[in-house]
Amino acid sequence: MSENPLRGREENLVLRALYLIAIILVVDGHTTLADMFDMDSLFRYYSFHLMLFAFGAGYFFRFHGGILKDTLSRAKRLLVPLYIWNAVYGVGAALLRRFGGFEIGAEISAYTLLLAPVVDGEHFVWNLGSWFIFPLFLSQVIYGLIRRAAALFKGNEWITFLVCLLPGCAAVEICRAGMQDMLPLFLTRTLILLPGYAGGALYRRCLEKRDVLPTVPYLAVIVVLRALLCVRYENLAYLLSSCTYFTCDAFGVYFGALLAIAFWLRIARLLAPHMARSRLALYISRHTFDVMMHHFMGFFALNGVFLTLNALGIGAADFSVKSFRTMYNYNYAPGGRPEFNVLYLLAGLLLPMLVPFVIEKAKRKLGRWKRR
Repeated sequence: MSENPLRGREENLVLRALYLIAIILVVDGHTTLADMFDMDSLFRYYSFHLMLFAFGAGYFFRFHGGILKDTLSRAKRLLVPLYIWNAVYGVGAALLRRFGGFEIGAEISAYTLLLAPVVDGEHFVWNLGSWFIFPLFLSQVIYGLIRRAAALFKGNEWITFLVCLLPGCAAVEICRAGMQDMLPLFLTRTLILLPGYAGGALYRRCLEKRDVLPTVPYLAVIVVLRALLCVRYENLAYLLSSCTYFTCDAFGVYFGALLAIAFWLRIARLLAPHMARSRLALYISRHTFDVMMHHFMGFFALNGVFLTLNALGIGAADFSVKSFRTMYNYNYAPGGRPEFNVLYLLAGLLLPMLVPFVIEKAKRKLGRWKRR
């Protein structure tokens, strides 16, 4: 690893800051009063925020042995917890429907337990963000296969990236034409993400050492180019989860993502020296999987607080119990004030941190018990 002081001894603090930014944008994007950081729609989250995650994951790409061992290692890290939490949320959704009067989430079945986590991923609602996990896993596996093939033919990083970019462009154009049903949803999601993942690997191996332009002109050029692109396409955003609402072509999708990633990567570099001073920021950045998996439950828990205040008659008088039970994205704003959106952002970021904290504590206690 480089001697860059912003990496620390074991961690790249620039990428830690980038992951923190990315997960904040994801959580804020799922609040109903969202987009606090999109700069008046210049950087609309849904035009790049998941590509930003793919970029960060690709930056850290490395092989874990041969093809089979590598695939199993990635499956253990991503798919095993995906299926465990899918079952937990399936049971939770069933209990809330049975005893709480909720009308949210699919029924438990062989399909929702075994197939839905990979072909759809939004079925139990309270873990809605988990749909992203399988496309990320597939992006890693496909990119690894392409890299191996490129090495056999003496291909370099640029060739590998181009091979990843072409099917992504084709998938975007298929979606833009309204023909997204031509391919399975999980595959279309994966192909669109793949260039972002490959871009992270390309940046680390070829571009990072050249990323030395002065910050102010660098950011100014990016902002101007992004503004021109927004004028050209009017809306760069799209919905990757359903592969719909593509109003711009592949150039708009990927060049727009490139500009946004370059912008936030430089912001992350500016924030990096401060990451080492914040245990909470580092902890969230290290557990973005947990935030992605559980942030809707954070929203739900905050709604539960407002529900309790409403029931006790000591506040939240206009809280809608019916909306709480029937709308997966119901966020209550006391008095209709949008400023309270920040409470949902904080709940979506901080409450999921209880999950890894409790698991880590339990593991330590179990380890001490075993050593007795």
